[in-house]
Amino acid sequence: MKILFLSRDYPPNAVGGVGTYIYEISRLLCRMGHRAFVITHTDDLPLEYTDRGVRVFRVKPKKIKFLSNCRPRINGLVERLEYSLAVSEKMRELFKREQIDIVESCEARAEGFWHYLFRKTPPLIIKLHTPETLIFKLDHPPLRYDYALIKLLEKFWISRAALKIGISKEVVDLTARHFSLDLSGISLIPNPVDLELFKPSDKPIEADNFDILYAGRLEFRKGVHTLMRAFLRVQEKIPEARLILVGADCGMKPYLQDKAAQLKDPQKVIFVGYVSRCELVSYYQGSAVCIVPSIWENYPYVCLEAMACGKAVIASRLGGIKEMINHADNGLLFSPGSTKELSEQIINLLKDRQKMSRLGRNARKYMEEKFNPETIARKTLSIYEKLVEVN
Repeated sequence: MKILFLSRDYPPNAVGGVGTYIYEISRLLCRMGHRAFVITHTDDLPLEYTDRGVRVFRVKPKKIKFLSNCRPRINGLVERLEYSLAVSEKMRELFKREQIDIVESCEARAEGFWHYLFRKTPPLIIKLHTPETLIFKLDHPPLRYDYALIKLLEKFWISRAALKIGISKEVVDLTARHFSLDLSGISLIPNPVDLELFKPSDKPIEADNFDILYAGRLEFRKGVHTLMRAFLRVQEKIPEARLILVGADCGMKPYLQDKAAQLKDPQKVIFVGYVSRCELVSYYQGSAVCIVPSIWENYPYVCLEAMACGKAVIASRLGGIKEMINHADNGLLFSPGSTKELSEQIINLLKDRQKMSRLGRNARKYMEEKFNPETIARKTLSIYEKLVEVN
């Protein structure tokens, strides 16, 4: 089978959950004997190459002259349409060379909009990760007209799909309400995790290790501000504790630095910045506990990766996180935005090494049972095959 994935984010560029998912699933399918193709954005990288069997095509947005005067009011929509034009042209070019069976995309950005505007082949699958227009409400919403048009674009893109897949029930339900769509009965398939790369360290956690790890972009919806305020309380009870922040800054670093300056020892807060996926493993393994303090999340890879590394995770009780963490069994949940609750859980866990180890062991066991990459790939392929049969 030949599968084409559309994903604006894709390694080695800084990526979020969608880019990580495409990276994982495309390699799994190639190892199983199928052929995977990816069309993604270029950032001064080669325009066409093969990476571990996956054929990667990188494109730059194509200017649409008749929309140039609309930029001041609907710049976000114009950007999406221009990128989609480049993607759609590359798709048509690829289809002349390869008999593609399935195209898969997320719901955001409508990356193949121009191709599917008047066509329905190859069959399009949309995997629901989280609509952009839901995220806008938590980050920096565009102008009113821009937001409304982008929302219409996303709804069209979802409706255009021959089949839809969800990563979690919470995300599917939110998407259905957001767009007033009937998404009942769609299949739920979690994202695969590389359990060979993300695995526990051979060395046990040292008794004097009080490192608290946050991995993710430094932005409001990730709740890093909640964690920073909680850490100020943690430091009062456990002066040895360190907060390690791994991830690209999206505008919150100055605020976090100001908060860190209130500590007796500001050096206890370490800003690492962006690291590659392989480098991230050592940060997971070297930490005592991992925190996912998001104000909103879908089904975050950071949570799954930390659990795969056998780490005790404290995460917000929301989104898909509630579907992967069983409180007090394979991790801990706290009320989103609650500084007091989060700080208390961190302090109690850092002081209870036995509980920390138990949660970490159970987290790894859970990942091995529920997130076997090959099992997830086979389930995904089964859906692909059924769709191809009816088309």
